[in-house]
Amino acid sequence: MKRMPIVLAATAAGLATVLGFHTQKMNSNVLSGLSGASGAGTTPTSSPSGAGSGTSTTTAAGSSSTPGPTSTSTSTTTAAGTRTALGADVQYRYGELELQVTATGGRITNVQPAIDTAFDPRSSQVNSYAEPLLQSQTLQAQSANINGVSGATFTSQAYVQSLQAALDKLGIK
Repeated sequence: MKRMPIVLAATAAGLATVLGFHTQKMNSNVLSGLSGASGAGTTPTSSPSGAGSGTSTTTAAGSSSTPGPTSTSTSTTTAAGTRTALGADVQYRYGELELQVTATGGRITNVQPAIDTAFDPRSSQVNSYAEPLLQSQTLQAQSANINGVSGATFTSQAYVQSLQAALDKLGIK
């Protein structure tokens, strides 16, 4: 009985700490810094055959891919001035992602995954939640300078890499 006030006070203090915790949004500079970071145990390997060109790096935290030129067409232009381009095919820790970006008159009008392969059901669930948010951020920012989605860091990093490659092909900064 003598311990009850101490336990209740500690529980209240812990609860107040958890409720007072605020997260910060990650911007693409942080995301690109995370994807470009290398640490001990980094072993460069070549990309799998048939996966397009580029280099892949394996780290203790997982794998990420550095986008390179892909073997697919660079961009397509229609009579109305609508252009589409495929981004880099990015292999990341939980899957593979390649984006198709559509632009009209220098404005991004649509971003859809051309390849969206998750290695497990949980990753598929995370992608289905994160990708619409990432698309919305892209259409609002009109660039690859997006915040990403909390809880989908690897998907966000792959999305930004593929998006930037497609925007480079379209000549959009």
